[in-house]
Amino acid sequence: MDKNVLEVEFTFNDLPDNLQNYPNRDWIVAGIKIMRDHGMHHISVKSICEEADKAEQEFLERFNDLEAFLFAVLDYWYEKETLSYIDVLDDMVGNAKENILNLTKILHQADKRDEVAIRNWALKCPRAKSALEKVDRTRLDVGVGLFKEMGFSEKESILRTKFLYSSSIGTEYTSINVTLEQKIAICELLMDRS
Repeated sequence: MDKNVLEVEFTFNDLPDNLQNYPNRDWIVAGIKIMRDHGMHHISVKSICEEADKAEQEFLERFNDLEAFLFAVLDYWYEKETLSYIDVLDDMVGNAKENILNLTKILHQADKRDEVAIRNWALKCPRAKSALEKVDRTRLDVGVGLFKEMGFSEKESILRTKFLYSSSIGTEYTSINVTLEQKIAICELLMDRS
């Protein structure tokens, strides 16, 4: 059976098996929740343990220290917020234009608070910034590939992808509310060859 956005119900409540079974996932999700709801300045071994309802000794056995934990958060976030979307995209059957539109619909429904929290953290932390650059590069590479598949040149594909990606991320940081219909219209404008 062909999979498309109508048949593939990808929500963050229904994580792929590799994320549901991710090592130390409960701890990491607790840390991301604190970061998202209260900011990085609230991240501590104590606050993570309280959020996860686990003992500090267990935390130290798993992560050694807070820095090791934060590296695990970045790895998990890359897996969840980038590679999982690529897997969904790989499962969709359709041409590049349909895949961009389907991905736009999926991303429109996604909770962006984790993304905002990680990006805010990256403003102050070189390690988080480096991880974020990896995420951005990977996402941009996928977009460029899709635009090239539609017949755009390398330069056009890069520019169109950067515009689409930055406009998508930008709506999370501004008071500009963009509806799904407007996001689709932006995609169609960028995919227009005339």
